[in-house]
Amino acid sequence: MNFFRRKYYRLLTNYHKSTGNEVGFAKASYKLKNNKELDLHNPKEFVEKLQWLKFNLYDESYGNFVDKYEVRKYVEEKVGKEYLIDLVDVYDNPKTKDLRDMPEKFVLKGTHGSGYNIIVKDKSKLDWDKTTEELQGFLDKNYYHKYFERVYKDVQPRIVAEHYLDQLDSDNIIDYKFFCIHGKVECIWVKTFVDGKYRNCYYDLNWKKISPDTNTSNYLSKEVKRPDNLEEMIEVAEKLSEEFVFIRVDLYSVKNKIYFGELTFFPWGGYKRLTVEHLNHKLGEKIKLPEDSMTS
Repeated sequence: MNFFRRKYYRLLTNYHKSTGNEVGFAKASYKLKNNKELDLHNPKEFVEKLQWLKFNLYDESYGNFVDKYEVRKYVEEKVGKEYLIDLVDVYDNPKTKDLRDMPEKFVLKGTHGSGYNIIVKDKSKLDWDKTTEELQGFLDKNYYHKYFERVYKDVQPRIVAEHYLDQLDSDNIIDYKFFCIHGKVECIWVKTFVDGKYRNCYYDLNWKKISPDTNTSNYLSKEVKRPDNLEEMIEVAEKLSEEFVFIRVDLYSVKNKIYFGELTFFPWGGYKRLTVEHLNHKLGEKIKLPEDSMTS
């Protein structure tokens, strides 16, 4: 896409966002990011079907699955509380929280979106007033307005405090993100920190790397050791995903113990095509949409 067309679609995206035109925003954003038209009448590819699900199925009623506090109840019911990081507290007004009640290390997360995180490794060095102000900034935002993901629209803004796991903040920690379709893991997106940058790649269920059609700057070229508890992680992911057409289940493995991360309905907001091109088609074919009617 040349400079002028890119500028046009960027302006169009901003216009649709400012007017609250969800479908217009989706089509313009998809074109801007992928230089392809988004087909919602007859979706075939992976991201096209995610966008269809966004407008036709996954609405505000699914909010508890993305709420970082409420989802804990679902995880406990489906697979057990042993997969949850220990909870410190949950609250909706940062000014009411006394730092003296917190452990020496902890993590603060906004329950209502992505990226609302503060990691505290030593509370004695923390500027609590500044942190409280930052947390209030999180609470004042509605993540729905970023990508028009309706699942976030009515999530109650709160702060959840969890115990800090040193291993989860290590440069060597690996994110295992399980792409699940109709309750079955189809592939695993692996993300880790290498040479000062996050790199990623895909593996199949036999832990064979799914190579991209063309190399990308973020491609994780080195081999990642097959986790010893891969079968258990797959089992956990499939139990957590069995109620959904598509969901991504994010897990960690620390000293052979599995921890739940989050559930994601729309990776990258549902706009970014997968870097392994043939997966856009393969995963799209596996998604069976629940209705015949299509959004215009």
